[in-house]
Amino acid sequence: MNKALNSENQAAKAILLMAVGMLFIPLGDSFAKMASNDTTYSAATLAWARFALGTIIALPLALLFGHLRGLTKRFWGTQLIRAVFLCATIVQIITAVSLISFADAYGAFFVGPTVTTLLARFVLKEQVRLIEWCAVAAGFVGVLLIVKPGIDMSAGLIWALSAGFTYAAFLTATRWGRAVGPPLAQLAGQLLIGTFLLLPFAIGNISPGALQSPGLLLGSGLSSALGNLLAIMALGFARAAILTPLVYVQLIGATLLGWFLFGTMPDVISALGLAILVSTGILPFIVSTASETRPIRKK
Repeated sequence: MNKALNSENQAAKAILLMAVGMLFIPLGDSFAKMASNDTTYSAATLAWARFALGTIIALPLALLFGHLRGLTKRFWGTQLIRAVFLCATIVQIITAVSLISFADAYGAFFVGPTVTTLLARFVLKEQVRLIEWCAVAAGFVGVLLIVKPGIDMSAGLIWALSAGFTYAAFLTATRWGRAVGPPLAQLAGQLLIGTFLLLPFAIGNISPGALQSPGLLLGSGLSSALGNLLAIMALGFARAAILTPLVYVQLIGATLLGWFLFGTMPDVISALGLAILVSTGILPFIVSTASETRPIRKK
């Protein structure tokens, strides 16, 4: 009984952490989109600023609480892998949202959950239920409606699709390396490594005498750091296939932010694709969560 209750509490905790964390991701990208419109910074520079600001926040906290003590080579190797995927994701999604509407960029980006489920099954060897495979198929249809593949497909959509693939790899690497160190240490490690990885691409675009739109850069960095910390914590409590549908919270947040902040809404076909994507996230989430948290009764 206690084991079942503990499992239920862990699943509920993971769900809450992941859902809240996913709301912060499009918020960070909305700050980046505004910065790309108001400054001359490149996408790599905006991404570097996000990593650098996150490092300034996360690294002292990790040191203060002693979370960086006794870390192994595997820890740093894992953070390097995660940082590479996350750097690529952020640069690409910032490029995408600077070229196309927020909702369309995130809709194409949501090829990620499909890829994550495939990686969870074939790389992590996790169990994937039939309903989760159905969600993969339906989600792919939703992405096609948004992307409308063809010779006239915009560069922004291509960037968003590519970001979805690298983000799927990042989530899979996070789940794979969840036990190598405390969540705060992992966040500080990936941010620190990402800062150095992006520095060569950003340094030529930085003006030491005039920092452009510091408030937007700060908002982007804070939102991204908090979102990723909560996701790391969540993936330590539950299977990747269970939590993957919760990344659809980003899609809802991105659509609302696009409407309120930028006055853009998806067209009818894209809206249908968005609706399918959200639906494919909700149904497996309800079924899988109920199965994970249902106490086992002895006869």
